[in-house]
Amino acid sequence: MSSEPPLLKPRDLLERTGISRQFLQSLITMRLIEPAKVTETGRYLYDDQTVKSVKAYLRWRDLGYPRAEIRRMFRHRFQRRDL
Repeated sequence: MSSEPPLLKPRDLLERTGISRQFLQSLITMRLIEPAKVTETGRYLYDDQTVKSVKAYLRWRDLGYPRAEIRRMFRHRFQRRDL
């Protein structure tokens, strides 16, 4: 048995973070988040790290950080380390 937490469908990610589908697409387009896995049928699946990333983005946005500064912080803090 795998001890990894289950991956989230986009709908589950939206429910956990409170964002809209359009905002999710915007974060993907800006390359601030990426799916943890893409299924054979092309469906994106997300992990808990993605949830943390989205919540961090929302927190920084609500604190008044400009988008460019948030992108810089993402590059340093949330880059995936797939080796």
